[in-house]
Amino acid sequence: MLRPALVAFLLLSLAACAGNNRFVLLEEEDGSVGAITVANEGGSRTISAAGEGTLVGGARAAPSAPQELSQEEIRKTWGAALDASPLRSSDFLFYFIFGTDVLTRESRLQLPVILDSIKRYPAPEVAVVGHTDRVGSAEVNARLALDRAEAIRHILIEEGLNPALIEVTSHGEADPVVPTADEIAEPRNRRVEVRVR
Repeated sequence: MLRPALVAFLLLSLAACAGNNRFVLLEEEDGSVGAITVANEGGSRTISAAGEGTLVGGARAAPSAPQELSQEEIRKTWGAALDASPLRSSDFLFYFIFGTDVLTRESRLQLPVILDSIKRYPAPEVAVVGHTDRVGSAEVNARLALDRAEAIRHILIEEGLNPALIEVTSHGEADPVVPTADEIAEPRNRRVEVRVR
């Protein structure tokens, strides 16, 4: 996601260009809506409703009053750019039974969700990272974390994902979600993180 300062800079730069520049606010994939401020020498406008837009006629022309644009008009004007935009990455967590590479019941129920998510990506790349808690030696935990990541990889391959698209790594006990002392069992650290992009 772009930082607010960068967004402001880009909007100001575009607004300074000659000719008509149009700005529209779109909702995020999760349905949330932020806000944008379009500003130049002529004034500024803040847009905070999805589908609302403003027109800037030049560097000294104030942005127009916000106008609602139809989905049809948005698609007609920006459809090619929207279609070319990459999907945001999706992150998933899978948890394991103590000392094993066996998924918890709750995590097994989540498998269809990740499989459906992967299908949305035309050329998915999947990063699978295994983790453990701090019970046991670092060497044993590094191996167990890799086994857990490989278990998820195997499931994805069985479901038809090309093995070449899956990167598997192990962080062992080195990257806990919940920091603990050595030899402390922590179920939230016994996990595999999957990022689909």
